[in-house]
Amino acid sequence: MSAAMPYLRSLRKVDLVTLAEVSDLKDYEDLKKADLEVALDEHLRANSSIFSGDKRLAEYYRRLSQPGRVSSPVKKEPKTDTTAPGDETKRPSRRRQTKAETDATDDSDTADKTPASTSVAPSRTPARSPLSFASSLPPSPAIVTEAIDRQTTIVRKSLSDAWTASGVSERSDALRATLSSVKSIDTVIIALEGLGLLRELVPLRFLTTVPALDALRLPEFGIKVPDLFVLLSGSFWAPASLWALTSLVLPLTFAYFFNLSHRAQAGTHAYGTRRSTSATAAATSFDPLVYNIAKALVAYLVYANNFTFWDIYSPLSVERVNVAIPGQWPGLVTGAVIGVVASLYEAILKK
Repeated sequence: MSAAMPYLRSLRKVDLVTLAEVSDLKDYEDLKKADLEVALDEHLRANSSIFSGDKRLAEYYRRLSQPGRVSSPVKKEPKTDTTAPGDETKRPSRRRQTKAETDATDDSDTADKTPASTSVAPSRTPARSPLSFASSLPPSPAIVTEAIDRQTTIVRKSLSDAWTASGVSERSDALRATLSSVKSIDTVIIALEGLGLLRELVPLRFLTTVPALDALRLPEFGIKVPDLFVLLSGSFWAPASLWALTSLVLPLTFAYFFNLSHRAQAGTHAYGTRRSTSATAAATSFDPLVYNIAKALVAYLVYANNFTFWDIYSPLSVERVNVAIPGQWPGLVTGAVIGVVASLYEAILKK
């Protein structure tokens, strides 16, 4: 029995049930008051490291931390004298005789018994504290699971707050909204074609050499920069203008004049407001479907059949553009086909 057991016995069963609910005691509903006291005492001692900070259990742990009282030996009470009144006169003389005899023997035996009694006296060891025993016991699985869930919730909330504060989600949504259109797809295709053409037309000139770094185990490497003086020569502008003519100027011209979506939007918003009419006109200035069809036809005509626009461009310029484009002229046609499919899909979704 622990030092706090009297405190539990002094409580009512309703209070014991409250403490059992606070400390997460299992299967206490069918226990009697005495059994509930024992079970609650063992449970609170076993989980003292968890519930010792609870204010509702402070009185229990305060009494549990107090050292237990060592009970003193029970003094034997003198037996009550039940003799007859006539024998009382004989009793004092007998006591005096025995007292005199014992006094005489006590004086002779005192010297012999004193060392023996001092050597035989047992040493009293301090009682083990209940808290040290209770702290060595593991907590219940339910308490461990609750603690893990609490820490997991805190970590998840901190990560969510950090992700929200970084603004990555908003930027990714904005980028997705920007790229989710036929115009964005055509822009990406044009950018890839332009990068391939610049890589072919603008050579790299050697600038300097970075020495090796032995500390970082890096070998020496050279630094090259684009030779911008090529912009002053016709070897750059002839292929560049040919690509701009076949991929931008002619397809956009066809898309502007043969604008099927503009007519459809004009018929739908015949009675619309001025703002809606201007917005529709701005959105349908170039028909993306006609643009990609015209681009595919022009690319096939020029680069597959070496059409030089009636000798305006040299066959060498046509060949340089054809080689510079990723995939050559089949790559141009493939990009245009992708634009056609995207235009049709967007038109179906708008319907």
